[in-house]
Amino acid sequence: MSASWQAVLVIGSLVVATFAIAGQGSAQGSPVHFEGTDLTEPEFRNLTMNSPEFYDVNLRDSLFERCKFTNGKFTNCGFSEVSFSNSKMHKPSFSQMTLEYPSFHTGTFKYGRFERIEFDGTRFYDCDLDDVIWEYSESDDLHLLRCSGTDWYIERVELRNLRAEYFKATSARWSSCEFDHGYFSHTDFSFSTIENADLRRTTIKYSDLSDVSIERCNIRGLEIDGVNIEELLRKAGH
Repeated sequence: MSASWQAVLVIGSLVVATFAIAGQGSAQGSPVHFEGTDLTEPEFRNLTMNSPEFYDVNLRDSLFERCKFTNGKFTNCGFSEVSFSNSKMHKPSFSQMTLEYPSFHTGTFKYGRFERIEFDGTRFYDCDLDDVIWEYSESDDLHLLRCSGTDWYIERVELRNLRAEYFKATSARWSSCEFDHGYFSHTDFSFSTIENADLRRTTIKYSDLSDVSIERCNIRGLEIDGVNIEELLRKAGH
């Protein structure tokens, strides 16, 4: 067993013991801190952490299951095939990171912040992403299935091959984003604003666009329920 794996087991055991002594899972004491290390195949289960910090950490083939983080910070990290399952994060911060093929299942990321992130093959399934801020990031092959993104704010994010299905994005704001071959199906955009965005080659089907504002956007190739919007506006004299 590698030294890094032993460190994870020892730190994990200490954290669990401290939580149990403190009183039925409540996190007390100094925050957990990982810095400048590579961790392969660690598993974090049933942990409650207050203000954990991961800085310059590379995680590979890792699992976070039934964990709860409050004010967690992940900075300058690389996550490769990391899985978050049935975990809750309140006010998490992800900054200057690369995420390769991570998956988030049945999780909560309330009031989270994603800044300067490179997403590759990322999957969010049955997740609560309400009140999340995404800024200055790039994503390729991002998939959102049965997720909620109410009141989120996205600015200057490149969304290549985005696929969102049964997605609730009400009262959201998308600003200066690029959608390249985006696909939305059964998505609720009601009361949202999309501005200064590149919507070329984007497809929207079976979705709710009630009270949606689309301003100063490139709509070349945009299709809504099979209708080419650019062509429709041209015929209408716009």
